[in-house]
Amino acid sequence: MLVALALSVALADTVRDTTYTSDALRQLVADAAIQNRRVPPSLQSYRARVESELSILVRRADGSDVALQIEEVESTVSWQRTGALTQRVVGYRARLAGPNLSALGMIHRAWIVPVLYGNRLELFAGRDTTRRARHRRARRDILIAVVHPLADDRESVYRFSGGDTVVTIRAAGRAIPVAVVHVAARPDPRRRVAVFQGDLYIDALRKHMVRMRGRFDIIGGRPSLRERLTSALIQGVAFVDLTNSEIAGAYWLPATQRIEGEIGSPLSGDTRSAFRVVSRFDDYEINDTTPTVAVDSLRLLPHRLTFAPSDSLSGFHAWTAPLGSATESVRTDDFQDLLPDRWRATGPPRLDFRTEHFSDALHFDRVEGLYTGFGASLRFRDAAPGLVARANAGYAWTEQTLRGGTELSWIHERWTLGVHAARTLDNTNDFVTPFTSGPGLEALLVQDDYDYVDRRRATASLLRSWAPASSLAPLLTRWELGVGRDDGERTRLTRGIFPPSILMNDSLLRPNRGVAPGDYVRGAFTLDYNPGVDAGYVRAGLGARLRYEGGGGQLAWQRVEGRLAGNQIYGPFLLGARLDGGIVAGTRIPPQQIFEIGYGEGLLAYDYKEFGGDRAAVMQEEALYALPLWRRPLRIGAFILPSPSPAVALGAQHGWADASTRAARLALIGLGPRVDPATNVPLLDPATGLPLPASRPTDGIRTSIDLTLRFFGNSIALGVAQALESGAKPGLVFRLGSTL
Repeated sequence: MLVALALSVALADTVRDTTYTSDALRQLVADAAIQNRRVPPSLQSYRARVESELSILVRRADGSDVALQIEEVESTVSWQRTGALTQRVVGYRARLAGPNLSALGMIHRAWIVPVLYGNRLELFAGRDTTRRARHRRARRDILIAVVHPLADDRESVYRFSGGDTVVTIRAAGRAIPVAVVHVAARPDPRRRVAVFQGDLYIDALRKHMVRMRGRFDIIGGRPSLRERLTSALIQGVAFVDLTNSEIAGAYWLPATQRIEGEIGSPLSGDTRSAFRVVSRFDDYEINDTTPTVAVDSLRLLPHRLTFAPSDSLSGFHAWTAPLGSATESVRTDDFQDLLPDRWRATGPPRLDFRTEHFSDALHFDRVEGLYTGFGASLRFRDAAPGLVARANAGYAWTEQTLRGGTELSWIHERWTLGVHAARTLDNTNDFVTPFTSGPGLEALLVQDDYDYVDRRRATASLLRSWAPASSLAPLLTRWELGVGRDDGERTRLTRGIFPPSILMNDSLLRPNRGVAPGDYVRGAFTLDYNPGVDAGYVRAGLGARLRYEGGGGQLAWQRVEGRLAGNQIYGPFLLGARLDGGIVAGTRIPPQQIFEIGYGEGLLAYDYKEFGGDRAAVMQEEALYALPLWRRPLRIGAFILPSPSPAVALGAQHGWADASTRAARLALIGLGPRVDPATNVPLLDPATGLPLPASRPTDGIRTSIDLTLRFFGNSIALGVAQALESGAKPGLVFRLGSTL
């Protein structure tokens, strides 16, 4: 009996020791849990104004963020201590890089966390109160209910450390000491449970919660088959940074909230997608009268999301921050210390089967046909910090050719040193922007707007980031030196896999343009400033790029190209501009190095790569006015679309290309002839009877203008373009995406 009692006491002490690292910490957490268990009795309800940005971003392998979609939402929030919450949208505006569903459709409910009190932390909580819930009753309950680190059952789920790190903040004229407590989940709990892992910031005097920063995990128990299959293809993590402020000198209520979900995939390497919600609270109205509601616990009541009438939304102009400012004020790498093991740069060596780009696993083009591949990466991590080995291989089924590559890179602080060898099908398009560098899967559906070269290269590279890690406008430089060989390729497919009558592909896939084969030694230098600006022109700001490339051997050339791109918002007006230009020189310029420009490079009134030369420039300007109409998001069945938000856009484009040397003129001839898009038969010059070259000089500056209506955050444009030259006829413009 005594032995059993002694054993039980010892086990209890062991549990306490493994739960808290000190008695003082145990007391601090216990006191905070008492304060957190219920809302202060005098707080009956509150109203507040909330301005939120919901954005979809891509975190690139170099650590920079590229915004693809930003929606700004003004709302009023009404909360009651019973647990009821209503969030009413009173203002809405958006910018999208391309057509997409509204981020509101990913939530379907109020997204704020109204208080940090209670036994469960309710993220996107309450019931789904949209019409979608009528058809999907199984999803009417909360999306995520996390065991609160200060819940009554916390010790069965969490371990606590720290508590002795104190920071001081000032609020309402007083200095407040804040203790930082680190929370970690216990390993392998018996039940399947959603947990928080990160830091709690606790008012050391009053024991109220000041801030919660960390990530959510679902651990323990046995994951379902669906969970296991999903995690094999998609890895997702949810982060939060919830900061309170002291209101009325008595209540800690939301000040700023950041909720962010990041998704990685074995098909995207170190690139991750992010869904970010940043909210700022203001103008609190507190009801702290004599208690009239005898409720001390928060119940799961509907968290309603409602919308003001369309005319009210269209008339809202009282924004406190420019569109995109909340998104740009933070970065995905802010949560670097909270990343799961599969994304961390530290830990034991890790082998993952993955490709660095989706196109390394799957793409389709008129040269290769369908291409499928696989890859793997070995990150040495603690065994050799910063060292990563990668390899990928694939097969082009129509071409019946193997392609792939290997890479070894070493990252140290802001430096990345790499060696790379590969055989790839590169495209020769000029003045491309991020996410438009093909090939992808477009040729399955529509015209393949790239030309290709079979390229073998072995290259050593050195990448340097000059801006600090916290910078929102990165400056990158890259040096390259290596050897290579180019070979020509031919079109093996004449159409995509679908009938042209279904997808309006009424022309044949073009012949691939000519390439000069040969070996060479190559060097290159690239400077990029703020490269995310021209990725869909969702972000306001200025970006620049300068690139030099030179080759010697059987193929020899010197090539310089540059870009300036920017846009700025002035109330309902958006002004944007982009300038691309370049020069290539050599005694025998390879056709694949010559500049080719047409509608794909911004000249909307002209044909595909209609012009070319050894010197070229394209200037584009656009002014857009957002009409005060139809700013309410559209609900179509279970889906929510961004508001139509029509805007009138007037643009101008100027293009110039010149073949200034005999080598340039021979390179243009080497591209091959221009063909009839319906038959792929070469077109002849009526005067000479000779084939027309695929690209030709502009003979001066070619100018065109376009007038379009933009819809859905500028992501869809419909209008006309007119070349300003004799005999030119207006043409229809239909564009998906807001890229200039």
